[in-house]
Amino acid sequence: MNQEIILILEITLCIFVKTGMYLISHFIYADAFHIRFLQILLTNWIVITLIDWKREINTDHPKLRWFTPLLIAITIVIFVVYKPNFSYTQGKDIIAEEGYTNIYELQDKSIIALRLKHTRLVPDAYLYAGEKDNVKYYILLSPINREIETERMGDGNYLDKYFEMKESPNSRGN
Repeated sequence: MNQEIILILEITLCIFVKTGMYLISHFIYADAFHIRFLQILLTNWIVITLIDWKREINTDHPKLRWFTPLLIAITIVIFVVYKPNFSYTQGKDIIAEEGYTNIYELQDKSIIALRLKHTRLVPDAYLYAGEKDNVKYYILLSPINREIETERMGDGNYLDKYFEMKESPNSRGN
């Protein structure tokens, strides 16, 4: 196997890991898990590989560069260690256990929640809507410790205003 094929394999592995982490973060953790730093690390390694391409392929003994598997392993370990403690789908069950009914997803599945526990990589809370005692609520759930925060729908709270602004782009200037 020549060095050019090994470099293509390394780039492909980096792209595969980047894509996999993005898909997991988006579809399982509703974008509450911010992995930009890990994505940037892998992207930079791909760019460095492409910049040094000519120098790298002119080697007498083709081999996998030691830094590529190390970088991939580090990003996967960080991803696994710092991921949210449960998925967005599991969050619905947690909310139901707390007595909320008619739980449904909103267009935005995660949002910043300053009063709930968060971390640098998981700064957002899962966002749902549901009812309790025939009152409709926005329900924020911390993916870190299951803590719940609610805001009553239609009370003019920050979530009402957020969704109003999002639906009506002309109202931003008013």
